[in-house]
Amino acid sequence: MSRMYVSLPLATALALHPWDLVRVDQPDHPEADASSDLGSVLLAPPSDPALAWRPEAVPEVDGWSGAVEPWETFEALAVQPWHDAGHLGAGVKIAVFDLQWFHSELADDELGWPETHDCYRHRSCAQPIDTLDPRFTFEEGTHGRACAEVIADIAPEAELHLVRVNGLTTLENAIAWAVREEIDLISMSLSFLNESFYDGTGPVNATMDALSGTGTLMVTSAGNYAEQHHGGVFTDDDGDGWHEFGSDRETLDVWFPAGEHRLFLVWDEFDRCGRTDLDVTVTDAAGRVVGRSLQSQSQSATSCQPVERARVVMASEGWTDVAIHTSTPGGRPAFDLLARGGEVSGGRAAGSVTDPGSHPAALSVGAVRARGYLLNGAEGFSSVGPTNAGIPKPELAGPDGLSTETTGGEGFYGTSAAAPAVTGALALLMSADPTLDSHAAAALLRATAVRPETLWAEPDPALGDGHARLPPPTAGSRGCLEGALVLALLLPLPGLRRRPDAPPSY
Repeated sequence: MSRMYVSLPLATALALHPWDLVRVDQPDHPEADASSDLGSVLLAPPSDPALAWRPEAVPEVDGWSGAVEPWETFEALAVQPWHDAGHLGAGVKIAVFDLQWFHSELADDELGWPETHDCYRHRSCAQPIDTLDPRFTFEEGTHGRACAEVIADIAPEAELHLVRVNGLTTLENAIAWAVREEIDLISMSLSFLNESFYDGTGPVNATMDALSGTGTLMVTSAGNYAEQHHGGVFTDDDGDGWHEFGSDRETLDVWFPAGEHRLFLVWDEFDRCGRTDLDVTVTDAAGRVVGRSLQSQSQSATSCQPVERARVVMASEGWTDVAIHTSTPGGRPAFDLLARGGEVSGGRAAGSVTDPGSHPAALSVGAVRARGYLLNGAEGFSSVGPTNAGIPKPELAGPDGLSTETTGGEGFYGTSAAAPAVTGALALLMSADPTLDSHAAAALLRATAVRPETLWAEPDPALGDGHARLPPPTAGSRGCLEGALVLALLLPLPGLRRRPDAPPSY
């Protein structure tokens, strides 16, 4: 087995922010720092001014640690009867894709020393994860290990692989590796933003297409963006160039905590970029500009993307005004705006599922608090569809507020925690019935999901088919649907979404 050694740099090195990295759609570019079969990552724009480039898509983690709660994953998913029956995930190959594998002390009591794969250092993913690149400080953290620990607790005999995925290029490498190695389940609790219109098209989804028709299933977090999202159609009835969020408003109220944040704007012109040029500006309560993105979208430009990425720097927490402006009057593109780490006043939860969870080949998972799991609605932050292609998302909901060795006395929250919990449950189903592939196991878990609605409450689309919960193993792998449906009818709970105790800290 390959060990994962962690070595944090002692000397100060030139740190690169995620937005400093550059993507060119040319494999093995001579200036590449890393490469895939589809493109390369550069540390600066290419020296050839005629070569199209864009910022490398670096994913966002979909979890955080918070207040202490008892660990109730086994009870939520009904895991213990499966363990008692000897079903522990044996024979199932699981890969955990993440960018945060690095921290100062890496205990191995819970995971042991699983195989690791660095998909940045080489496209083969053959080299183990061993050191943190001092330039990539955004990879410091325990998020990936916490996800892996959730799976290891539920399916301790599954063959676990830890995979470094720190951007679009490494995702391309990792998916190609997973298909080659016949990985059964990929657990990925990451979100890619502004790489598509969240409709199953665009750069990030081109590589997701490679999973379609294979035996490898990606189980991914739906995202934590229900309260950070706004979507609409660009409207400028008075002709002044500013989008009208309402009949008397040309700004959107967005709350941000102190610190540095990102605001993402994307519109539906990936196949015809340059038709509309949008910009975004963020001002604080005193009227000071605290964030702005003025990227030019021109049909004659070498590189054109229908996206804006604004850095928002807040000296203290507070409300801001977000405004969208066009320099190409007359266009009415549909757009999505996402305030990462903030909260949109009157935000629109619908359409807040991010990539790759928006792709049809992904099983996306929403979050429900583990304590009182079957009696809870979805977490208030849990993203919900439909996608901009009209696909209902997520497919399932799983528990969050879990305990892992990495998070210690704190709970592991977010759809980041729910996705690996569902992955572990799928592994138990597959280990108990070797005739089940990953897609058949997912269909079974969806069919036996528990819905908490009553006859007088509207279904919550943030739950998908319902709360993921394993059927009794004695009932067999395929004969448990009736019992699950009876249980769903007996649960006296309105389908209310649960708000977090406090805004997520990122």
